[in-house]
Amino acid sequence: MVGPVVTVLTDPDDSPACLTAVMACHALQRGVVVCLPHPGTGSRPQLGAALLVALGKLPTARPVQRPSYRSWELAGCWLAAEPITDLVVLRADRLPAACWGDLALLAAAAGTRLWLVDAGSAAADGQRAALAAASGGRAPLVRPWRAGLAALAPAAAVAGQRDDHDGFPAVPDVEFPQFRATARRVLSAAAFARVDAVYRGTFAQARTRAEGLRLSLLSDISRAELADAVLQQLTIDATSTAEVLTRVRAAQAGLLAEGLFLDVRPRSCRTWGAATVRLEPRLDPSTVARLRGLCDPTTAAAVVLTRATGLPASRLCRLRPGDLTEHRRGLHVRLSSMLSYRVPARAAGLVRAVLARPSFLPPGDTSGPSTTDAEAGSGRLFTRPDGAPLDDRALARLGHTGATHAGVVLPAASFRNATVTDLHQPSRSGS
Repeated sequence: MVGPVVTVLTDPDDSPACLTAVMACHALQRGVVVCLPHPGTGSRPQLGAALLVALGKLPTARPVQRPSYRSWELAGCWLAAEPITDLVVLRADRLPAACWGDLALLAAAAGTRLWLVDAGSAAADGQRAALAAASGGRAPLVRPWRAGLAALAPAAAVAGQRDDHDGFPAVPDVEFPQFRATARRVLSAAAFARVDAVYRGTFAQARTRAEGLRLSLLSDISRAELADAVLQQLTIDATSTAEVLTRVRAAQAGLLAEGLFLDVRPRSCRTWGAATVRLEPRLDPSTVARLRGLCDPTTAAAVVLTRATGLPASRLCRLRPGDLTEHRRGLHVRLSSMLSYRVPARAAGLVRAVLARPSFLPPGDTSGPSTTDAEAGSGRLFTRPDGAPLDDRALARLGHTGATHAGVVLPAASFRNATVTDLHQPSRSGS
């Protein structure tokens, strides 16, 4: 498929102003990536390594990363997996013509707009020809760099409005019947308005999930596991302990409105211990930023899914690609018809990359799994480079190694100490 037309931004003076202004547009979480290749970059692996750095990866950490010959493949995976709208390559005139064509093909496959900053007098004929060949014969657009800057900066500003939950107000640590009234009394009007918006949204979502939770009390599914999954979906977007507590109290109130009593122990989020419920956020922006440094898609997905769901490796290693489905608020991880978890949008790309990997194997590359190897993996999500499935021990080691490298903790438990009681029929309860 022919991708969008590439834009060449001209800077004949190779001015510091251009370099500074374009670099200022770099905002990974806002969808704009600016790459400055090292002098002497002349091959796909070298250019791929530069792209990985621009994408926030730390490709030199060998215990959890892969050798440099995979850098181009990995760059393509991450470019497709993350919500990147614009890829800008500075001083592209210093790259050989083949790299221009490769970049155009890579951006087209990922659905990303490509901007090449030409800091020379003009792009060489070979570079323009390579672009035209990669773009189906279409010539690139050529614009002054300041005109391109006007197009890039607003894109970053608009996308930057997403997922900004910094500074969530501190809320009172009281039980759910008194939570909202106490918060109204002790918080300022502005702080309470923000807390109440989250509370009311979660309250409404909890009510819609009550019937499924009630039906689970009649089924063979683990009742505590389903309660854990429901609470996970209601709290996974939280970015602070205060927001987690707000969402838990709203969930309790919403379920009670439908006749279900959810007892989350212990009462206080500050009395953590070996048998307590953890109320800290699982994938807040700072945690996602650390996890984004993981370069290997399998490692990143293992850590994110463990962190998000709290499921053991023995469950995660059985996941198949079809168990992950796109959702406007991230990815759904479905374990059964009644049991699913959610990965929020800000972390979904870290899991999506493991699904994108086969599409970006270079032509003639034999490092990927063959048909026989893929069949041996039984379509599992987590596989070795040869296509064989990872067992639970290998996946657990991979996850803990990646978590250690990223500086995050993998939770051993989540909301599985909660109990649910159907107040309409108290005999139907589960823990």
